[in-house]
Amino acid sequence: MRAIAAGLLVFGWGLAGCGDDGDQDSVTDTTLRPPTPTGYAEPAETVDALLEALASDRWPEAAGITVEGQMALVALAEGADIETVSDYLQLGEVGVGVNFWAGFTQVAEEFLSSAPDDLRIVSQRAYEAGGVSFVDFQLASSTSPEGRTFKLTVARSEDLLWRVDVIASFVDVLAYRLSETAEITRATRTEDAAVVAAELTRHIPSLEAVLTDPDITAESNQGVLSALAAIQ
Repeated sequence: MRAIAAGLLVFGWGLAGCGDDGDQDSVTDTTLRPPTPTGYAEPAETVDALLEALASDRWPEAAGITVEGQMALVALAEGADIETVSDYLQLGEVGVGVNFWAGFTQVAEEFLSSAPDDLRIVSQRAYEAGGVSFVDFQLASSTSPEGRTFKLTVARSEDLLWRVDVIASFVDVLAYRLSETAEITRATRTEDAAVVAAELTRHIPSLEAVLTDPDITAESNQGVLSALAAIQ
């Protein structure tokens, strides 16, 4: 999991400015709106739908089954300015998700030695954190190196549909970055900063979910605690 997260940084994600020359049209264009449904009734169904979308290069569909608001916060963690992130939250963030999942597919194939459609669920863990239901899935394929799995977390939203929780899934690389950007956001007194700060607060359960992992590393634990302290 840590290798995949680090690899995403190597590939550069390209999230901080996902439009062409900073143009927001690529984010709000109707061709990048996610098809329905944008969530699934069962946790495993959500995972299967994501893997199928990634295997077919259907990036908007993958972005559409991500917990709403999280792709904008990933862009914040990657260096997007507060005004841009606020626009993503209010106008649409699917373009950010398209870039994210396209980059993820490249890295997953390198570190897991398999394409997304070859990945299978090898174990799962259901639990609650911050009043939200989560399920952690460990994924691997027959060609994955022994012992190397990828954890994908899904969360149940208020509409009772399950979506991919990017923050909980990629916390290894996001926690410290969110900590730094959350502090800057809280210190900024603008309407855009208030929008972003409120969104950060809304996703506290995703960070708390990571703390329930019995196998969490000391580094990840500290990163999550730092992010929570900066947000709250």
